[in-house]
Formats: sequence, C-alpha cells, structure tokens
Amino acid sequence: MDLGLKDKVAIIGGSSRGIGRAIAIALAKEGASVTICARNEPALRNTEIELARIASQHHVLAIPADLSVERDIRRVVRDTFNRFDQVGILVSHVGSAEIGPSVEFEDETILKAFEANLLSSVRLAREVIPHMKQQHWGRIINLLSPESLHAVKESGLSQSTQMAVMGYFKTLANELGPFNITVNNIISGDIDTEQFSARLESQAFESDTDPETLVEDMISNIPVGRIGKPEEIGDLVAFMASDRSGFVTGTSVVADGGAFQGIK
Repeated sequence: MDLGLKDKVAIIGGSSRGIGRAIAIALAKEGASVTICARNEPALRNTEIELARIASQHHVLAIPADLSVERDIRRVVRDTFNRFDQVGILVSHVGSAEIGPSVEFEDETILKAFEANLLSSVRLAREVIPHMKQQHWGRIINLLSPESLHAVKESGLSQSTQMAVMGYFKTLANELGPFNITVNNIISGDIDTEQFSARLESQAFESDTDPETLVEDMISNIPVGRIGKPEEIGDLVAFMASDRSGFVTGTSVVADGGAFQGIK
C-alpha cells in the first residue's frame, strides 16, 4: 500500500534504536526524508547507515541531541528545515521517569520528570507547528507507554507526566484541526526491544526468576499470545502519518495485543 509519504519530512525523537529506529525505517521505506536524533551517537550513526541503504544519504539527517534540552530541540528543527525545506511529521518519544513511592518524590525529581516528558514534547511541537501551518499539513504523534492507561506500582511520575501529555495534546488537536494538522498518541504494550530485554533481566534478577518464565507470564495476559514487534509500531506510525488517517485526531491508538482492553 502506498501511503503517499514520498517527499514528506519527518523528525523522529529517540530513533537510534528500538521503536524509534523501526519508525524511521518504516517512514524511509515509504519515501519520506527522515531526521533521526538521540543521545547515543554510535547507535545513531549505525541507524543512519541503515536508512541510507533503504533510501539514500540525501534523505537522511542524523543529529546527536538530547531532546530534554530546549536548545537541542531548536537545533534539530532548524537543521531539518535547512536541509529539507519543510517539516511535516513529528514523532515524539515520551520517556519513562524515576520509579518509587509517589509521596516520597522531591520537587526537583518531579520537575525533572515533567521537563523530560511533557515539556520536551510541548517544545518540539511548538517548534514544528509554524512550518506545518505554513504548508497547511502536519502530523504530530506522541509515543506513550502503558503507564498512561493504568496505575503501575511506584510509577506515579511516569503516569502523571504521560497523562499530562495526553491532556495537552488533545486540546492542541482542536486548535490545529483547521490547519489540516492532526495530533494523536500511540500507546504501545510490551515490544521486543533492547530496553524491554534489559527491563526483563532486571525484573528476573529482583524476583529470582528466569526471564523465560516472566515472558510466559506476560504472554498469558496478552490475547494475541505474543510480545509485539518494533516493526508493527513503525508501520502503525507510518499509517497515522499519512493522509489515509486524516480524519483521526485528538485520540490515542493502543497497540498492545489486547492486554489492557478491559481498562481503556
């Protein structure tokens, strides 16, 4: 299926590995030019090489950056526009936050979480929206985790910051609709990435359980009977970034194999 993304330009946050990398690959395969950015420069360069093989070096821009830092956000958007003369798609990867009893967090820790999650997404959107308005077309997509759907033990900061993202961007969708700019979230469940494997190893160590047993327990709660693939999120983002999803805005699409269907 041709999604009509040829000659569109996308900025993808946290795109050196895992889901972000899969999204960049999916968009590049559809003919979009992509700016990838992350703090891990070696991994970023490896992804840049892979994308150049799919499309060409001319259609890929790799920028080492920390998107929790405002000046880095401005640099990423500025350099993207200078390279490609437009910005039409923004994919923001909202990160996790420090875990622990919610009542014990100091103000500094809370502010840091909101800076990294809510403010980074808001600042990215603020920088790209003028370009989207000028061309009367745009797609803003935030990637969220299951903590945005339900309470997880000692994940109050992650849940509160992600729910703040959902509220802010729902209102933004109303404001940007007249400019043919859609704003949506994608909430992904357990996806087979390096980060997922590292979390699994940590949980296995803490609970003195082997990782295979933990995976089996997870899968038992997923109706489709498996862990998700990064490519499935990449393909979903490519669809949400296309004109075929132009009537979808201000909502959250859940890709979790049915794991949380009872609490949506």
